[in-house]
Amino acid sequence: MPLDEVIKARLAERERVVDEVRAYALRLRERLGKLTAILYGSYARGDFNLWSDVDVVMISEHFRGRDFVTRCVELDDAPPRLEPICWTPEEAAKALRKPWWREALRHRVVIVDDYGVAQLLDSGPQPAPDTA
Repeated sequence: MPLDEVIKARLAERERVVDEVRAYALRLRERLGKLTAILYGSYARGDFNLWSDVDVVMISEHFRGRDFVTRCVELDDAPPRLEPICWTPEEAAKALRKPWWREALRHRVVIVDDYGVAQLLDSGPQPAPDTA
């Protein structure tokens, strides 16, 4: 297969996955209410392979009061290989102050952003939380 066809096929596969995640996030938003969904990792960067997971941060008030380990189980109608991280808005704000999360989300595809997380990420490094 010529290189230009390989590149077109990869771009089409990435776009298919992004569209699939977008359709799912919109359905999820109807069910949960306000939602931010951000694709990150290999599909966001474009260096995915046959075995890559589809990494998505999901932020919703709906997750409040639910056990962190099991809250993503509710996302049982998720697309194949979706690996969500489900945060409350407060957990997201805390996590996004950490340099490794900011780096992980540097290459991202914003699917839906009801909480304005993309703007927060674009605003540069955040101060460390006050631990006093």
